[in-house]
Amino acid sequence: LKRITLFTRRRIDKMKFSMLAIAGAALSSGVLGFTGPTLSTGRSFAARNVLKMSTAVETDVKASLATAANEARGLAMDSIAAAHSGHMGLPLGAAEVGATLYGGQLKYNAADPQWMNRDRFILSAGHGSMFIYSWLNLAGYDLPMEEVKNFRQHHSMTPGHPEFPNSEHNTPGIECTTGPLGQGVANAVGFAVSEKMAEARYNTDEHTIFDHTIFALAGDGCFQEGVSAESAAFAAHEKLDNLVILYDANEVTLDKMAEYTQSEDILARYSAYGWEVYDIDGHDLDAVDAAISAAKSSKNGKPKFIKCNTIIGKGMEETEGTNAAHGEAGIPYVDKAKKSIGIPEGEKWYVSDGTRDFFKGVAKKNEATYDAWQSEYASWTSANPALAKELVDSIEDNVMPIDEMMKTIPATNAPAEATRVSGNNAIQEVAKLVPNYISGSADLHGSCRNYINDGGNFGTGFDKTYAGKNLYFGIREHSMGSILNGIAYHGIFRASGSTFAVFVDYFRPTIRVAALAELGRVSYILTHDSIGVGEDGPTHQ
Repeated sequence: LKRITLFTRRRIDKMKFSMLAIAGAALSSGVLGFTGPTLSTGRSFAARNVLKMSTAVETDVKASLATAANEARGLAMDSIAAAHSGHMGLPLGAAEVGATLYGGQLKYNAADPQWMNRDRFILSAGHGSMFIYSWLNLAGYDLPMEEVKNFRQHHSMTPGHPEFPNSEHNTPGIECTTGPLGQGVANAVGFAVSEKMAEARYNTDEHTIFDHTIFALAGDGCFQEGVSAESAAFAAHEKLDNLVILYDANEVTLDKMAEYTQSEDILARYSAYGWEVYDIDGHDLDAVDAAISAAKSSKNGKPKFIKCNTIIGKGMEETEGTNAAHGEAGIPYVDKAKKSIGIPEGEKWYVSDGTRDFFKGVAKKNEATYDAWQSEYASWTSANPALAKELVDSIEDNVMPIDEMMKTIPATNAPAEATRVSGNNAIQEVAKLVPNYISGSADLHGSCRNYINDGGNFGTGFDKTYAGKNLYFGIREHSMGSILNGIAYHGIFRASGSTFAVFVDYFRPTIRVAALAELGRVSYILTHDSIGVGEDGPTHQ
């Protein structure tokens, strides 16, 4: 078992972060502000080996991140208190993870939230939605503070669980609808599939236009749900090393402490699947930054799993570290908690000028990355006009109207035949007309007949490549539905998947979420739906 360990599990002492405290700690270390943790493999994450900057600059960055983390905690507390509803545990407990992501590790441009080569961040633990709303506001997305204040109000941009832009909500920076636990983890696998496919289809020897990373933040509930296990096995088997799962390991579920219902070694489980695993202190900014940096740079064919050991509801001593911190039980203690973490007394939804200035600096760096990519994309477009048109048509979902499409599909004039046979003939013609159409099946390509001839198979090993149009999900219907949704959310390909109609019960939740999200890029091919039960009997028809 190869395990990269940055943290030995222990009950973390309660800490109060402030700019002075973190700056003092940085100065006392004498090594560019902080000494990086060392991996068991012998590699060091020490900042001295990576960054060439003065101690003062490094101290300022760490102090700014720590301050931003506490102010994000304050925003979450104020919004949940105002709504008298919500989940404080994750936004308070994972604040350092958010600061690290939005303060430097994520590749994004808040001014262009649909940039095709942005990193994707998915909050699988969607109940902690004030986490992402706080960070989107701080990072400069078009999510005004008034909308942060309207948390959980009807028709606001900040619904109780994150929702993919649709006719009811349009919140920039939200990549997919999450809420049913585990779905976001599985959706993230779909995003990673789509990104790998885009790399294979559109990158050339001369130009790289797709090279982004997929991140998801999830909790114990996500990993107890079986869909995440199905998807983790698939991701490792197809070597999706562009995927990073961050586990908010706070040892708490809603009813009880997590130990009441689980006792597994989750790192051993994910390592057995074929993931590269990390074990860190989720409140240590250096450890979080180092682990994410390592995960992004390690292109070894393994998806990455980072266990961030955290204290749920951190900063609110009356509830932190207990299952009471999960929801809104801490509302009576909000004012005291805010004061204890350095929020000026009496201030609500407080963001300091220093934090705003810090994120302006982050935006400037992000814009430089974005501008360089735009130049690369322009050169690629000039060199590959047909490919560029195909990509634009795919992203903009420019598809031939159905009535015109039907006219191009020749009549077969065949005698009576199974509808799945007729459907297969139609699918071959549709695939020619829609280059971004891809198909998959839960081990039933042969029976459901939705295989795209000459489309190639997706994945690694055997006859598979990442450019392939046919996905083999194995016997994982629930995971198939979630991965299809993730591909659709990613916004390039039109995905379909097949199984027998009765087995839709295995992935009904994903169809429901796709409908809520108004996902027009995903479809389901359900066969063996006759009212006449065949030889397999009622379990299969």
